[in-house]
Amino acid sequence: MEKKLILKTLYNGTREKYCDECDCVFLRNPSPCVIVMVTDKKKILLARGIEWKYPYWALISGHIKSGETAEKTAIREVREEVGLEVSNLEFLGTHATKVQNLLMIAFKVKTKNTSIKKSQELEDAKWFDSSYPLPVRHDSIAAQVIRHVFPKTKFKNLKKLEKSNSRKFV
Repeated sequence: MEKKLILKTLYNGTREKYCDECDCVFLRNPSPCVIVMVTDKKKILLARGIEWKYPYWALISGHIKSGETAEKTAIREVREEVGLEVSNLEFLGTHATKVQNLLMIAFKVKTKNTSIKKSQELEDAKWFDSSYPLPVRHDSIAAQVIRHVFPKTKFKNLKKLEKSNSRKFV
């Protein structure tokens, strides 16, 4: 007979799935992903997914496949999504999300060829000058990564567009 797991409050205050029969806590492990800031001097590559309903743009990102390193994933995702070969891979840090339960491993890379060949998963991808406000949600992980490299970067306030769900984004 299968026993159901119950929610138990642990000593640290979190509530986790627990089996009182085997005295085992089952933690929900985050899914490892990469988020990659592709740069060319002061320019940053931003992209929009085809199904994304919000007016904001994002950095290249993707899930790490089984047996693949985060570094190889970063290089692969950039190549697959925008057709660019990158170099100077630099680890920037990690960021955790609660809603999607992701562990985002952030990298910065450089490219010499700025000619984008966007994949079918993207609605659009283009270069933005970091000197001007970027169409990135100011409280997103992408914004945190961008600020890490370009601390003075400003971000556009697109709340009105977000509420109207208009498709004329930027």
